[in-house]
Parts: sequence; structure tokens; C-alpha cells
Amino acid sequence: MGNLKRHPWLWALLVFVVDYVSKRLVLANEGALRAKIEIIGEFVRFIYVRNPGSAMGLFPVGRWGLVGISILASFFIMYLYATTDQRLRVRLAAMGAILGGALGNLVDRIFYDGLVVDLIDVGFGTSRFYTFNVADIGVSVGGAILFLCILLEGRRKPDEDSDQDFQEQPSTDSSTS
Repeated sequence: MGNLKRHPWLWALLVFVVDYVSKRLVLANEGALRAKIEIIGEFVRFIYVRNPGSAMGLFPVGRWGLVGISILASFFIMYLYATTDQRLRVRLAAMGAILGGALGNLVDRIFYDGLVVDLIDVGFGTSRFYTFNVADIGVSVGGAILFLCILLEGRRKPDEDSDQDFQEQPSTDSSTS
């Protein structure tokens, strides 16, 4: 985890790779997953679903529309990343997670007829949340963290370091003197 703290862009790579591998495993075991595999009882299960829309199946604007939006969003996130103060590591990590998720779903949209592989199903009985994938987790969690970073930034005192939790702190151990 040390590298993830020092190099927040690695979150993009981590989310992308875990998403890619999990989707390829689903595609390789498509038959078994059509029957749903329970992970935590009925609450969390793996299932095979192809999603033609964007987030949670919403906004079915078509394959190439979503490809274009994903590419634009990815470039925008990269621009924000490049122009963000490098000391804001939590914010940068959040942007990395968003980028990794956007690129993960973009690969599916380009190479799998515009259909994104979704595999995680959460809920009880017939009350289920939308089926999602690791890329969706990266975008959602990264987006929530980025939102909190921006929201809390205005509440900091001007003299506070904006990301002090991730800065190297000098040792206060007096035994080393």
C-alpha cells in the first residue's frame, strides 16, 4: 500500500486490472454464473449480466455515444489529475480510481459490442441493487471521495496542509536524539 500512497495514479492501474481480470473470469465461466453463485448467502452473489447502458443501466444512448463520453471523461480526469497539487494525494487517488473505472468500462464498450460485463449482485430476495462491476466501484467510490475532498477543502484553515494525513511526519521519538 506504500506505493499507492506515494503514487496515487497507481489506483487507476489497480482498478483497471482488477476490473479487467474479474470480467475475463466471468466471461470464461459464463455458464456457471448464469445460475448465480452466492458469495455471502443471498446478500452478495456473482452473476453474469451484459449492460448496454451507462451507470446502473441508465441512459442507453448507444454504444458510440457512451464510448465518446467515456473518452472525454477520461481525458478530463487526466487533465484534472495533471493540474492538481501533487500534495493532495487523497484527491489524486480518487481521480485515479475514477479513471481506472472509466477505462475498464470503455474497454468493454469498444471490444464487446457496447455491452459492459456486470457481475456483482447485492440485495435480499427480490429487492436487489443494480448489478455492477469493479469499474463501477472505482468510479462510485472515487467520485464520493473526490466530492468529500472538495467539500472539506473549504472547511480547512488556510494554514493547514491539505493532505497532512499522507505527508511524511518527522519523528517525535526523543530516544533517537
